[in-house]
Order: sequence, then C-alpha cells, then structure tokens
Amino acid sequence: MSVSVVNDDAALNNIHDRIHRRSGHTMVYYNDFLILWGGYMEYYVGDEVVPHCVYHMPDEVYVYNCFTEMWDRVQTYGDIPPKSSGSCAVVHGDDMYVFGGYQNDDEDETLDGNSDDLYRLHIPTMMWTLLHPEGLSPSPCDKLVGWVYGDKLYFFGGFGPTPTVAYVSLFDFIMDPPSLTTGWPRGWNNQLVAYDITSNRWEWPQSKGPTPRPRAAHAADISGSCVYVFGGRLGMIRVNDLYCLHLDTLTWSSNLTDPSEATPPGRSWHSFNFTCPEKAVIYGGLNSHNTVLSDCWCLNLATRHWTQVQLAHKKPRLWHKAQYVQSCQLLMVGGHKHNILNPMMKKDHADEMIVINFSPKTLVKWCLDMVVKHIGLFSSDYKLLPTQLVDVIDRRLQCS
Repeated sequence: MSVSVVNDDAALNNIHDRIHRRSGHTMVYYNDFLILWGGYMEYYVGDEVVPHCVYHMPDEVYVYNCFTEMWDRVQTYGDIPPKSSGSCAVVHGDDMYVFGGYQNDDEDETLDGNSDDLYRLHIPTMMWTLLHPEGLSPSPCDKLVGWVYGDKLYFFGGFGPTPTVAYVSLFDFIMDPPSLTTGWPRGWNNQLVAYDITSNRWEWPQSKGPTPRPRAAHAADISGSCVYVFGGRLGMIRVNDLYCLHLDTLTWSSNLTDPSEATPPGRSWHSFNFTCPEKAVIYGGLNSHNTVLSDCWCLNLATRHWTQVQLAHKKPRLWHKAQYVQSCQLLMVGGHKHNILNPMMKKDHADEMIVINFSPKTLVKWCLDMVVKHIGLFSSDYKLLPTQLVDVIDRRLQCS
C-alpha cells in the first residue's frame, strides 16, 4: 500500500471525519458508552492518485452515548500514546488498556514501527499511564486480538518484526517474503501472552492442544470462560478456521469449522462479536480474492452451525470495529469500503455507523426519533418533557 504520511490536522477538521473516517482504530464498550481511539485516515487532494495518510490525534477520544445516540469529543491527559494504527484495546473495570500497534510519530521517527508498549487510560479521569510491566514483554506487533479474563489481559497473534532469540521457544513466526527486500523483515506470529494486572507483570501461559497457526487481522471475542478466534491472514491466504481456547485449562480446541457445511468464507479485517452467550456474529472483512465483504453470519455455539443473515442493506467494510451493546444492537464504526491493498483503487473510508438491530428499539428511543423527525409538529410541546429528554432532542436538532 503506497501512501504519503503527512502531519495535516486540517484534513481532520470535520467532526464527522474525525469520528467515522478512520481505520486501524480501537473501540471498546464501557457502561453503555463506546470509546473510540486512534487509527488513521486516507484522503485525496484534487485529482491525486496516491492518497495522503493522516493519523488521528492520540490525545482525544470520541465517546458515543448508546442511549442518546450522540458523540462527544473528550480530551485526554498524561502519558499520551504515539499516533497508532492496528493497536488492541480491552477494558478491565474503569480502565482501557491499549497494547501494540504500528506507531507513527511526526516528530520522533524512532517511534515509527511496531510497538510492544502497554498504555492504560483511566476512563473516569481520562488520564493515560504508560505501564512498565516486569517480565518478558510480547514481541512488537499490530493487527492482533485481545480479551480480559479475571485480572489478566490476554493477547494473541499479530504481524511484526522478526522476533529475537528470547522468543524462539515461545511461539511460531512465519516471515512475509516481500518484506525481506525492504530491509525491515516482518511476518505473522501466534504468540499468546498475558498481562497480570495485580502484579504488573507479563506472563507466557503454557497452553495445551493444537495452537492456531500464526495470523494477523483476525477477530476474537469471549463468552464465559471460552474465547473464540476466527479467521485472519497468513501469507496470501485468508482463513475461515474457528478455534476455542478454554481459559480455565488453557486448552485449545481443534479447528471447529466443518468444511461439509455452509460456513463464512476466509477473511481478515472482519469483526466477530457475541450477541448472547450462545451466539456470535461475523461481519465484513477482506477475502482471499481481495474483495471487500458485506456479508453477515451468525454462529450458534450449541450446534456449531453457521447461518447467513440476510440484511436489508449491505455495506462493504474492512478494518472496522464493532461492539454489541445493551440495546441489542451491533454497532460498527469506521473501516474502508474498498480494497486498501489495491494501489489503483480509491481507498474510500466508511462515512456512517452501521447498526444491526437484534430486537426493536425501545419505545423511548422510537419516540425521540419521531419528535426529532417531525419537530414542526412538536416544537411547542417537547419542552414539557423531562429535562434529560429535552437535552437529548436539542442536541440531535443541533446536529441535524
């Protein structure tokens, strides 16, 4: 992918672009809010063929209120991370942890490249802290997955530089041959590493069973004491295998994908989210033919059966982020609409949130929508509503 990286904050003056037009970002769910951070945006000037690339400012997060359906920009403080893409973020208690990624620093070029840094954002105060755990840190990488179980953060897989000798016996690494000509060899790994919050220490758990092959741009989510990992890229192949890691015993299942049944095609840069303990949903991604996908599949864990979900509107997305929220909605933000690996194709970002409803909206939300849509009919009456609802309507009217 050929882009020119620029320090052009003017390209992100539009609040809509700052929220939606990003890829390689992180998004977590916290107390019925979405917290959006990091990533980059590509844009064109005039008839330019090669896009410019500008990273989103790391000292700000965008917070989406799932009840009011409104975004707010929030300034953060402390040990601000460098501009990054492909990082992994998870939530434990009142803290968001961000690990790894591809860092880009306009002023300090030594920070460019894959990272093994671990940052903590205390959400109530929006204060960042760069952590300095004891133990052997993970090999630097981006496009990995992570989850929380108990008081530990787990991270798996990713794409990064050739590991040092200290990691030889800990995980597998497969080189990306084209990277050898760049002077900066990189490849795929299947490292499984844990951060113990209570001891501030990196651990290398010894798992059992058939460890999944190295991969990056895969997706994962946790249900109970089991985490499921689907897809990802290794070399020129984007796989559709599904593995389960039983966290109580640290035992990997074999590949759960049954080739004799209808299953999602192999993909990378997709999303995978549980909507209830027994069901998970996959959306979008990039397949092995470099086609951006808009399909949606539902996995029933009890039967291990996949069902393709027929959506009224199909919207291609890759490298987006998705979260399932209390209002029984799957919310997807950001990503690209076209193949970002094709240098001849214009790389359009998403420009709206994708919402998949798994149950009808609440009556309150329906009423708010109708008041805003038909404000001419209710302009003299809606001020009589409770103050909280009036504030929501006023804000929506200001943004409409």
